[in-house]
Amino acid sequence: MIRRLDRHVLGWFLTAFALVTVACLFLYTLFDFSMRAAAFVREGFPALRVVQFYLYFVPRLFVMLAPVIVILAVAWGIGRLVRDSEITAMRAAGISPARIAAPLFVVCGVLACVVFVLNERVVTMAYAYIDDESRLLSKKQPKEVLERQYFTTDDKRGKLFFERYHINDQVMEEVSWGRPATEKSPRLQLFAERAEWLGGQWWAFNVKMTRIDRLGEEVTSPVSAKRIMYEWELPPEYIAGEKNPEECTLGELNRAIRRERETQPESALDNRLERHFRFAVPVLAVLMLLLSFPLVVNTGAGRGGAAAALGVSVLLCLVYYGFYVAMRAVARKVGFPPMVWVPNLAYGAAGAFLFFRMR
Repeated sequence: MIRRLDRHVLGWFLTAFALVTVACLFLYTLFDFSMRAAAFVREGFPALRVVQFYLYFVPRLFVMLAPVIVILAVAWGIGRLVRDSEITAMRAAGISPARIAAPLFVVCGVLACVVFVLNERVVTMAYAYIDDESRLLSKKQPKEVLERQYFTTDDKRGKLFFERYHINDQVMEEVSWGRPATEKSPRLQLFAERAEWLGGQWWAFNVKMTRIDRLGEEVTSPVSAKRIMYEWELPPEYIAGEKNPEECTLGELNRAIRRERETQPESALDNRLERHFRFAVPVLAVLMLLLSFPLVVNTGAGRGGAAAALGVSVLLCLVYYGFYVAMRAVARKVGFPPMVWVPNLAYGAAGAFLFFRMR
């Protein structure tokens, strides 16, 4: 009987989930296409390229809408069971609300894992592709020169500075690099007229190097060279900032955070916010189920018809979105990225309270 119950509840939920997913993705994609159609024609995009654009677009959209789809599926699928009094019959037979919802939590747990993997393996590439194509459609030109930037390299935490960096040519001008002194080696300073990315390595030209002890005195005379190769573990695409946080995998985010924590705290904060966001969205899929299930069952939102269920679902989503945007702004202002978890904690606490108070 229990297995039949699980299949029955899951059948309604998964059917609603599939239909809501198709409807949301189709309508949003159709709306986006209507906004970009003129640009596609103007830039002469062939049909195959447009299809490829939206093949990248759909996974990113699904990841963002997954929590919304969950709550709409609960309002529709479980709401139908409430309207037909099937949930009432199950509870009258001695089946607890937690047991009724158990298969739904399993499915949402799997969904959270799928969303996390998609975000890490697919959506990061999709962001890069879509941003490049969108820039072409909007005729926005990428920045060609960066000025006066500091970076922390992976080479014994050395600090790199340049006056100008030409992104297209991959050339730095007026470069200085310093490595702090250790117990075994003096502080090293390097000055170069320019540095170029050649053959997968940085080559510095017209170089002057000096070694300085802890007292600030030169240990060796300055050494000059016309050209030397230096292994700064800092690829051009990182210096150019071509990868937004959304385009980086977790490993790339962690490396960027380590590099930028001291020299570019604002960029490091953006990456830390994105890292928390990567985990918050999958967890939210489960929390939306935790909150929406007791609301639909307890308050009888399902009895008000599909319009009432849809209204409650949309309201919860809008409240969460506004709450998240506010907390992200506060987290950026105070420099404490974990604050982006506050909306998840609030929804989780409210859902747990309602769930365990189900009558």
